[in-house]
Amino acid sequence: MKNPPVAATVSNSEVPVAIYTRVSTDNQVGGRFDSLESQATICRDVISKRAADGWHEVACFTDAAYSGGTMDRPGIRALKRQIEAGEVKVVLIYKLERVLRSTDEWVPFRAFLLKHGCRLESATEDLSEATASGRLKNNVLMSVAEYERQNTAEKTRAKMEQQAKKGYWNGGMVPFGYAYDEKAQTLHPDPVDAPIVRRIFEHAATLGSLTELANTLNGEGRRTKERVFNRREGSQQTVGGRLFRSDGLRLIVRNVIYRGAVKFAGHEYAARHEPLVPPELWERANAAVLKTEPRAADLIVERDRHTNLLKGLAWCGHCQRAMVPHQSGKPNATGKPYRYYYCGYVMRERRPDACAVGRLSADGLERAVIGFLSEVGKHPKLIAGVVDESRSRNRGDRHALRADLEKSEAALKKAAGELSNCVDAVAKGGLDVLGDALTRRVQELRYQHQQLTNECQQRRQALVACETAIYDEQRIRQSIEQLGTLLPRLSPEERKELVRLFVLRVELRNPTTRTQRTDLGEAQDRRLALKIKLSLPELVQGVETRDQLSSGWASRQRPIAARGVSFDARVDFTHAMQGEVTILTPFQQVFRNGAIVPRKASPEPKVQHAIVRARKWQQMLEAGKVANRVALAKQLGITPGAVTRILKLLEVMPDIQRFLESLNTKQANRHFTIKKVGSLACLPPSEQLIEFRKMRAAFAPRMGA
Repeated sequence: MKNPPVAATVSNSEVPVAIYTRVSTDNQVGGRFDSLESQATICRDVISKRAADGWHEVACFTDAAYSGGTMDRPGIRALKRQIEAGEVKVVLIYKLERVLRSTDEWVPFRAFLLKHGCRLESATEDLSEATASGRLKNNVLMSVAEYERQNTAEKTRAKMEQQAKKGYWNGGMVPFGYAYDEKAQTLHPDPVDAPIVRRIFEHAATLGSLTELANTLNGEGRRTKERVFNRREGSQQTVGGRLFRSDGLRLIVRNVIYRGAVKFAGHEYAARHEPLVPPELWERANAAVLKTEPRAADLIVERDRHTNLLKGLAWCGHCQRAMVPHQSGKPNATGKPYRYYYCGYVMRERRPDACAVGRLSADGLERAVIGFLSEVGKHPKLIAGVVDESRSRNRGDRHALRADLEKSEAALKKAAGELSNCVDAVAKGGLDVLGDALTRRVQELRYQHQQLTNECQQRRQALVACETAIYDEQRIRQSIEQLGTLLPRLSPEERKELVRLFVLRVELRNPTTRTQRTDLGEAQDRRLALKIKLSLPELVQGVETRDQLSSGWASRQRPIAARGVSFDARVDFTHAMQGEVTILTPFQQVFRNGAIVPRKASPEPKVQHAIVRARKWQQMLEAGKVANRVALAKQLGITPGAVTRILKLLEVMPDIQRFLESLNTKQANRHFTIKKVGSLACLPPSEQLIEFRKMRAAFAPRMGA
């Protein structure tokens, strides 16, 4: 094999080589010595012969049963990642057509190799592009490979069309109700499944419900056809054997193969296999499944406006499936059907015990979410947590963006310098000396300079957004606080529009153990954990827009740079069917029929001043119940110094003591502290009264005097 001229430049250094092999069909995979192994063996022989030049294998990438019409293949993607990492300098192939057979993707792939300093070599062909004739030859080879691929596809389609015209089935998944005879190369009725197909058509022709038929077949233990597929990597995958569904039965009814016909390219031809149903029955069944009952458009719009607020937003945290809205046929006290959200896994498998969440009252869940969003603005600590989280993320983003921007600017400056040097070399006549090498280097530098310029601009814009995010905190705080007053005033359709604007996800989980259920399937203890994820930009925009519409003025504030946040809550749904849900954490609130149940305000406990304890302790000492202050402190569990400081209050004037005894609030005790009042004991009586009057005057504004 003729070696490219550039090989001599790497003869004294290590040259990492990656082997790439590909075959187009499953028939070329497997066996004692398949095509992939053959290609790799030939390539390894070439590497061993070039060992003196530093060649050594670092990886072998394969794509089994992949077409060469596109580069979107697992092996090629892995090969490109290793080339970008600088771990491969030579890609060795059996033939050029093994890489691809598309002229549209050949030029970008060649430019990719050139950009990363890698070259493509073949074990059986000379792919050197050092000369113009070499590039022309490779382009011709690629054009020939593309022609062969397209020509083969055309011949295959023509063959399949002729087979269809002659009535032969063109292959694919064997239809349900049939079996395939490999010797006769035709379909024949399956003795077990064929009667089920006839039963499906007969039921559909009588305008029967396909859903009811699917439930009947599932109840009889019938399942869809099991099929075994050979995957690309050589393993086998079994599909099918699942429950029947109405949409699957409808596809069976619509398939022309059951009335003895085959389709190809939109045309039907008489088939050689035996039909399972007569044409007349097939036509009646298809007319029945295509018939739809007219529904009033206004009822559809009305139902869509007022129900299923969290459709597409509520998810089961256990199964990672969407919570599917479902209505029961039984009406409630208001005449409307009961609504539920079912875990998608439960709906699919029809097993109520398959998930810890299972089903939940739709009204209860929606009331809990609306109630939480309405009340969260009344809790400053939760809002502060949201703002702090946004601030900390922006701070971290700023540091990372500044570092990345500095690196990009340094790389841009270096690329600009190298590009300037190349321009100077051309001006001094270097183009005639260096030729294609200088031209390729200029192209690479121009491409690199353009990419780095765009990268720097993007990072500058992101940094500006993070720098200005600090000014968004007040808007975030105000929007969350206004949400509680805004939601109750909106109509149901307006509330749904606003909530679906900024609520990204509502995830339900059981925080402790599985719930206990009764024989009717209702949960006795329904305390679930909710994670409500909100989009802060959409929340602020939605609340401000609604506020502007109600006030009649418009503001042109820029979009905020914050991102999404999540709130964790724990909700008791035990009495959700009776219209009551209780938020347990992060705050406690009961909602009954959508309204807040006010909590009874507990009276503030009376708090006595320390002077009362001082009198009691003094009586104990005088009565001899304790020997001394040290014994008293030991009995009370405090230090002797604390006992001394409190007993010192008895040395102030009697009028002052009587006033202190009348205090019974925390606010008053925080003002007339032991330290302040005790300091008066060291003063003469007249000065005590003067200082105490000042102390009372300072407390008067707090008492509303």
